[in-house]
Amino acid sequence: MELEEQNREMEKIFIVVEVLDEKNVNIRTFYLTEEVDILWNNVQDGLLGPEFTWNKFLEELRVKFYPVMVQRQKEKEFMELKDE
Repeated sequence: MELEEQNREMEKIFIVVEVLDEKNVNIRTFYLTEEVDILWNNVQDGLLGPEFTWNKFLEELRVKFYPVMVQRQKEKEFMELKDE
């Protein structure tokens, strides 16, 4: 949940200050901490290149730190709240 919240907050900031896509990854990776920073250091060489996007790295993070089962459970909880 923290990962998703941080991503949303950074998106809002980047829109307001008009951060260019080329700077997006550099700024975001500067703020990575703990396990996520370690993961970035381990995978960055394999990810960086013309096809790399922040969304691809975010997908990697979600797989590692936000398993699909937990995602589905949260989606179900959200939908149940919506129906009430």
